[in-house]
Amino acid sequence: MGSMIYEVNGDLRSSMLIDGTAEARLADILTIMDKRTFPKRESEKIVGGPGRLKALVNSRRVRVEYKPNGRSYYNASDVLSFAKVRKRNNHEKNNSQRAIA
Repeated sequence: MGSMIYEVNGDLRSSMLIDGTAEARLADILTIMDKRTFPKRESEKIVGGPGRLKALVNSRRVRVEYKPNGRSYYNASDVLSFAKVRKRNNHEKNNSQRAIA
């Protein structure tokens, strides 16, 4: 049975959360992404900023790999596990709409 997607107060919701398939799907995604990495800036955006990423690395909740070229790459599964949704402010919305038009 498929999931139903609906809107509540401007946010999209899914009925996947009701039947437990969201947890299984998330586990699959995190398992697949465990073999991948994100660069530093992308990781910072996903977890909510450079300070939070640094704290997660220092507490060993996010694994990091340092390359000889000086760049650092973060385990994608770890980063996604600590993803933080940021509400976009009006300025960001206006800029993205101008870029599309």
